[in-house]
Amino acid sequence: MNPKVKLLSLTVWITVSLLTIGATLVVLGIFNAALQWDIFSSQVEAVLYGIFFSCVALSAFGVAMTFVLGIKKIVEAVESLEQNRRLDSSLVVPEARRITYAGYMLGIVTAMSALIGVLALVDYQVQIHRSQVFKRVASEQMETFRNKFLQQVTLLKKPPANNIPKTLPELVESIGGLSFVRNITLYVPDSQDESAMWRYTRYQRNSKGEPIFERFFVAKDYEKAIKQALKNNSKSLNSLNQKTGFQWYYVLKDARGNSIAVIRVDGNPQENFREYTF
Repeated sequence: MNPKVKLLSLTVWITVSLLTIGATLVVLGIFNAALQWDIFSSQVEAVLYGIFFSCVALSAFGVAMTFVLGIKKIVEAVESLEQNRRLDSSLVVPEARRITYAGYMLGIVTAMSALIGVLALVDYQVQIHRSQVFKRVASEQMETFRNKFLQQVTLLKKPPANNIPKTLPELVESIGGLSFVRNITLYVPDSQDESAMWRYTRYQRNSKGEPIFERFFVAKDYEKAIKQALKNNSKSLNSLNQKTGFQWYYVLKDARGNSIAVIRVDGNPQENFREYTF
């Protein structure tokens, strides 16, 4: 093969390889953003961004080199056209080569699909681990503050409404301000209506900016599970705690073992749980 043709072919293949790597990283970035994968740490993402932009830059030079070498080769071909005239049929792409190109495209699509599938499976395992770490941390925090919550809940009057101990909002705000917590909700039973409960979150305020409890009727499945837990039946609530996710339900019991409140901790999915070690 002509050395110039070899150089052109090598340049083309290098450029195609760089563009393929760049395209793969773009597809991974799209799925990473759309599915909110947590496979790559911030350091790894920085490296992948560096690889992507390097591939784009080198591909640009490769395209330019291919264009220049291709123009040069076309000029040489035109000059020798009269000396090397061939049949028009030689310009037709052979059927075998068409099949080869189709095979390349099918192989690329198959490989990309397999890569996305493998990474999705890896991310699922990562999410399970992150969920387990969150629930372990949340459980430890609730055990740490158990006595403080118990003291505050026993001071609540019936109905609680605006009769909130001063320390309770401070306690809820302290836990809600932790980096791995997005929100925290305290549920207590309604002694006047079995179909209703009272709840308090760090964001609930009246027109004067004072913390208040909100009364609501039990409708959702997790609310029914909380209601059952307040009647000393935590089976449904334990099932919810075993699911993958960033919610943790803690049953607060008094000295006699009776359930007097349920605390729901909503985790922060953006928290980097890689930093937590046990």
